[in-house]
Amino acid sequence: MPVIHIRRSVLLLSAGAAAVLLAGIAIARFAHQGAAPQQTTARQSPAPTLNCVFYDLTHANIVVSFDFAVAFPDGAPPRFDLRSQATRDGNQVFDAGERPVWPYALDDDGAPAITSPDGAIRIVLFALEPSARGVAFVDAGLRSNEYRNLDGKCRQSDFGDSGHAAAFRMPTGDAAQK
Repeated sequence: MPVIHIRRSVLLLSAGAAAVLLAGIAIARFAHQGAAPQQTTARQSPAPTLNCVFYDLTHANIVVSFDFAVAFPDGAPPRFDLRSQATRDGNQVFDAGERPVWPYALDDDGAPAITSPDGAIRIVLFALEPSARGVAFVDAGLRSNEYRNLDGKCRQSDFGDSGHAAAFRMPTGDAAQK
C-alpha cells in the first residue's frame, strides 16, 4: 500500500504544479490584455526604385544595368538618383551624397525618358506605369553612343504607393526643360 500512496502523491503534486502553471499563464495573458493598447505604426511603403537591364543584340548577354532610387519632390518631376551601374568590366556604386541625378522628361515622341546628367545616355521607358503598385516590368530602350541602341527591361517598384503618379505627366520638348 505505501507504493500506491507515493504514486498518488506524485500524481497529485504533478497535477497541482500543472494547475499553478496554467493559472500563471492565464493571469499573465489577462494582465497583458488589460494593459494599455500598443501603438501600431502605419505600414510605410518601400521607397520607389527603377532597375534597368540592357542586352546585346542577341539578348544572350547583359551589356549594362542601372539601379535608381526614385524621389518625388513636391511640384517637380520625378528624380532618378543612380545608385549603381554595372557592366562586364565592373560595378560602379554611388554613395547617397554623390549619386548622379538623371532628369525625367517626355521625349519628342511623348515617351517617358530619363537622361544622364551629361546627356550621353538616355533610357526610354516604354509603357511606364506610374500608378502601378508593387512591381511592374517595362520595355526600355537605351540610347547612347557608348552602348549604342540596346533593348532591355526595367523593373519599377512601388511607384503607385508613392501617390505621385501625376508627376510623370509633363509637356514634351522645350517646355519640359522649363
